[in-house]
Amino acid sequence: MIRPMTQKRDQKIDLHMHTVDDPVDPHVWHTAEELIDKAASLGFTALAITLHTHQFASERIEAYAADRGILLIHGVEQDIEGAHVLLLNFDRDVAHDIHTFDELRTARAAQEKNSMVIAAHPFYPNAVCLKEKLFQHADVFDAVEVSGFYHPLWNPNKKAVAAASRLDLPLIGNSDTHTLEQFGKTWTEVECEATVDSIITALKKGKGKVCGRPLGWNEMAVITYKVVGRGYMPWINYKKQRRLG
Repeated sequence: MIRPMTQKRDQKIDLHMHTVDDPVDPHVWHTAEELIDKAASLGFTALAITLHTHQFASERIEAYAADRGILLIHGVEQDIEGAHVLLLNFDRDVAHDIHTFDELRTARAAQEKNSMVIAAHPFYPNAVCLKEKLFQHADVFDAVEVSGFYHPLWNPNKKAVAAASRLDLPLIGNSDTHTLEQFGKTWTEVECEATVDSIITALKKGKGKVCGRPLGWNEMAVITYKVVGRGYMPWINYKKQRRLG
């Protein structure tokens, strides 16, 4: 039975996830269907599959999600001047052509749809993270991400929280799922109707609540192995094995 999609209630959402369809990451193993099945079992009502540099679009998968009471929001994790930025509800062709912050400014101004730009994991120790670019280009962002890969003793999100406060931007909790063990540990809840426009509007207004918990060392070890160790063994084509399987 399909749940009503316009009832105003608490929405449980995750706006940063990858699937086996990702054109960049070689280590992502799960399918969109498997991700949606897990999301439905955990009570999620809206998701964004944000592949690297490529906006996920599939009417079949959108229908599969809707049958399980989940709204799919179009999104992409775009590489903008070497940093990863989440673009939500942009026109697909427009999102694919954004590679600089000036192009992002122009696209945001021209968007007729209610879109959202989130600073993805901005202060993690990786070259693709925004760091000071978040402050240099603060005008293009609608929110700052609290990313799910953290531990009580190691938490780069603390800098993100401080930056959001300094810039007066809301926080959005996302899992950045690359392996299903990550999913369901960090998310956002917001009271609104289950429509793309209502969710984005509420989040921009700061009505979202970051939920979840830190990972344990054992969880971090499993995720690190699956994402880094298993994922970057050049002699094994995991995506090919998965598709053939």
